[in-house]
Amino acid sequence: MPKRITLKIAELNIEVEYSNEKISDLCRDYIARGTKPDIEVCFDREKCKQEDAKTGHGPLSAEFACIYRQIAEKLPRYHRAVMHGAVIAYKGKAYMFIAKSGTGKTTHIGLWKKYFEGVSVINGDKPIIAAGDNGIIAYGTPWAGKEMEQSNISAPLAGICLIKRSKNNSIRKLGSDEALNALFKQVYMPEDPESLRLTISLIDDIIKHVPFYELSCDISYEAAECSFNALTGDTL
Repeated sequence: MPKRITLKIAELNIEVEYSNEKISDLCRDYIARGTKPDIEVCFDREKCKQEDAKTGHGPLSAEFACIYRQIAEKLPRYHRAVMHGAVIAYKGKAYMFIAKSGTGKTTHIGLWKKYFEGVSVINGDKPIIAAGDNGIIAYGTPWAGKEMEQSNISAPLAGICLIKRSKNNSIRKLGSDEALNALFKQVYMPEDPESLRLTISLIDDIIKHVPFYELSCDISYEAAECSFNALTGDTL
């Protein structure tokens, strides 16, 4: 018999119906009680089987992914979306790094953690970004990639950085068209037309209010220093 759990993610109450016992362990940092749900997620055995057959990652991973997708489909109604990126917090602000899979965003946030005091990881793979009266906010989620680096915290998003591999370290600020093209590839696009429209509107809000950079880099201290100076405005 499926079980139920209520999660608090990105200031939303989400009731999740699940089957695998380990789902509650994966979501333990987000468990809430006694709250009326904003979003409800239903367990779908057939979709979980299809996901497992498609990826081959096993039934737990398949169910966890199906839960994430159901939530991601409904988030735009609340001016939120799931991004494929790594978000860190520093001095009360959030900075998001995006890149093609395997390019090195996880490695780069590891450099920030190694060299700069006061850095913490909000989410290493699938943060939620929200737009509202308080500006653009980055939130942690349980979906954090194979490293499972995440925290149930949030912070105003103060910068986004597209990472590209290079033998030399340099950074430049992107214009709105370049930023749109880069961000479009990293946001979850829902199937529902209205949710898709709201997602595009959210992307537009992000680009209008958050500085966007392109970092060409290796995996040295100098690479981390380059992005740190540009994004935070601090000088090491």
